[in-house]
Amino acid sequence: MDLALSMWSVHRTAKEKGWRAIDFLQFCEAEGYRKVELLAHFWQDAARELEETAACAEQCGITVVSYAVSNNFVSPDPEARRKSLLQITEAFPVALSLGTRTIRVFAGNLLDGIEYGDAWQWIVDGLGAAAKEAEAAGMSLCLENHGKLAGKGEQVRHIIEAVGSPALKSTLDVGNFLLVDEDPVHATRSLLPYIGHVHVKDFKKSDGGRYKSLQNVTFDGVPAGNGDVDIPAILGLLKQFGYGGSYVLEYEGQGIEADGIRESYRNMNLL
Repeated sequence: MDLALSMWSVHRTAKEKGWRAIDFLQFCEAEGYRKVELLAHFWQDAARELEETAACAEQCGITVVSYAVSNNFVSPDPEARRKSLLQITEAFPVALSLGTRTIRVFAGNLLDGIEYGDAWQWIVDGLGAAAKEAEAAGMSLCLENHGKLAGKGEQVRHIIEAVGSPALKSTLDVGNFLLVDEDPVHATRSLLPYIGHVHVKDFKKSDGGRYKSLQNVTFDGVPAGNGDVDIPAILGLLKQFGYGGSYVLEYEGQGIEADGIRESYRNMNLL
């Protein structure tokens, strides 16, 4: 199986130890992980670190399969939405320097005082503008299912269809569907024609868990294969449909992150 590891899987370690992207790459080299997803979130000084990070990845024999930004188009302020668009388009040369044309993007979340219809239109307009530039640059934008506006499979599908660009696809985050009280297998079926990127994340119902769904069900992150997501069924659907990309592990459990990542790899390699 073509597995990769998202740097978000070590977000607590990175914060505690001040890790930069190169520290994550060196961790991956030591663990034998040969493909990764990097995130704009972790740059301390992007202009200074980018060349060094790209060189480190090459020296470590690690392929960057995707790059993620943290854009948010849900704002009544046109200038804020313009800056969100720039977060995406200015990531193009960064991603290319790292060796990938796949950029994971977001829609934004519904805030108090904002009408659903307004927020939805801002998302479609923003991602539409970004996708137009991505088409011209040969980039692929992949919208993660996340939050109230783009959390369910049908919501993501409607946004992608409204934008109507081959440059906008879906990042299928199989765990996030649980947080909007949707069956991940059902959601996968609805998005199959649009999937360009996959996150393998798992959650398990837990009293007092750190993550709360829209219907107030609480979950904790667990190693992939140990939770409530039917990962084998989803992998079967993706294989049947012909998905040929990497499966990016994103661990969000408690305890020592490196241990949860190792267990995720072990479980996935048995499937």
